Amino acid sequence: AAACSAEPITGTTDCWGIPDTYTITLYEMGVCNNISDQSSTVPDLANSCQTVYLNSTGATVDIENNVTGELSGGTTTRPDDNTYAYGFIKVDANIMMKHQATFADPIVGSGDPNSAGTTCWTNGNQSPGGETTDCGAAEDADPQNMNVYIQGLVCATPLGNFYCRYEDDSEGLDDTYAWLVDANGNASTNANYSENAGDVKYLIGIAKFNVSKVVNDDSTGMQSQYRVSRGLNVDFTVVNGVQEVNFNLQEFKVVTTITTD
Repeated sequence: AAACSAEPITGTTDCWGIPDTYTITLYEMGVCNNISDQSSTVPDLANSCQTVYLNSTGATVDIENNVTGELSGGTTTRPDDNTYAYGFIKVDANIMMKHQATFADPIVGSGDPNSAGTTCWTNGNQSPGGETTDCGAAEDADPQNMNVYIQGLVCATPLGNFYCRYEDDSEGLDDTYAWLVDANGNASTNANYSENAGDVKYLIGIAKFNVSKVVNDDSTGMQSQYRVSRGLNVDFTVVNGVQEVNFNLQEFKVVTTITTD
């Protein structure tokens, strides 16, 4: 369908896409060594990493595919001269997405009540929960922000909810490892989003650099570019004999560059 990118999701009728908007709340990012990426134990960022950017209240970042954006507020700190094997990012587990797509043929949206048309859009319902998409005529489209609460990673490698490995990326990007933690920084144990102990509040992502990053006298800055070429899951599901489309949020990845004169 025209709403999809060229890459289908293996073993399904679904496909990837690039969402119109994809907004994260960023708290911290930096570079690291001595990370146990194959372990579900939450990394010790304080002792294994050098924080480059810190914003205790969170910076709103509107992610655009393959674009480097400016950060507002917070504090930036130059890391020590060293060669770093990893980069990390800490974001809120509540992410916002908005999207509108045009299909070659009319399709039914998952919203309640169901509506049909060749144009579909996020209707403002949160995810998980389904019923995120309305469809109709293009002139009736009214895309709204969808709050996506990452309550679990639903990971097959390893099997579990709160730690996941994303390796052998099809675009050749760095292997990435993710942990869900509670408001106190401890490993999440409950598939709920809240400030309560044990629930999910933050997502920590660690990238294992394909090429280590060197910080030395020639280094002038650090840039992070976001990839959301697979940030949208266009999910086709048959419900009561009718094929419906649902929009779901998928992964983003960070490409880190140390700039020099």
